[in-house]
Amino acid sequence: KKAHIVINEVTSSVRPMMERFETGDYPKDLFLTGSEAADIVDNNTALVVVDVNRPSITEEPDLLKLVKTIVVIDHHRQSSEIITNATLSYVEPYASSACELVAEILQYVADSIRIKSPEADAMYAGIVIDTNNFTNQAGVRTFEAAAFLRRSGADTGDVRKLFQNDLAGTIARYDIIQTARMYHNDIAVAAVDHTVGRVTAAQAADELLNISGIDASFVLFPDADGERVIISARSMGNTNVQVVLEKLGGGGNAATAGAQVPSGSVEAVLQRLLRAIDQYFEED
Repeated sequence: KKAHIVINEVTSSVRPMMERFETGDYPKDLFLTGSEAADIVDNNTALVVVDVNRPSITEEPDLLKLVKTIVVIDHHRQSSEIITNATLSYVEPYASSACELVAEILQYVADSIRIKSPEADAMYAGIVIDTNNFTNQAGVRTFEAAAFLRRSGADTGDVRKLFQNDLAGTIARYDIIQTARMYHNDIAVAAVDHTVGRVTAAQAADELLNISGIDASFVLFPDADGERVIISARSMGNTNVQVVLEKLGGGGNAATAGAQVPSGSVEAVLQRLLRAIDQYFEED
């Protein structure tokens, strides 16, 4: 089947992976914007939504209204806002990642499917990100999926290169860590008033967990357009960061979560986050 990937914003973290699909024997129109995808929708179009099950934070919410056949593959816990008109909804919160679920499907749906190295690398990278290098929520199925991807041509060296930072990004990561302060004894909260890369923020949240005595970390920064405050959260296990960020409209899983909070300064969103953390421990 001819397939397209819908993407509107190409960030610096996504660009290296996309470049691998823009060469070789992949079609020139593999990547489409949401509006371009809407123009080619017909009665035979199937829309596959991966790694999210909330309509409002899909890449192009309007496509959900245009397409009759919708498949959802996700590992995040469902909230009150769900895709209600899905033909097939495969939501498995116990999976490490959406890439783990897709790798399983590929193994069992048909023997004739052969994935290419860039595709295997992409899915392997997704598992590495969501499990923080196989340390969070990685079960037997996770390693079986990773083994399948390795057999399919995933190269761990190439995947590692995808996560390399330049010097400026590394300095930015440590600048974020320097702003961290402790809250409720074992929670680190770092808020910066300038835009940073989302990968940089996520890596800073990960790195804070390497510090003795820290069980969970939250990193806040303003988006480039100034209309949202982005939060990246990580946990070693005792604090469920997903439950905390659900109070701010975010989501994820117990160990890895995020949120995009509209219409607020970093300081205002920080205060909301601290109240949400307070409520989490009061309800616990």
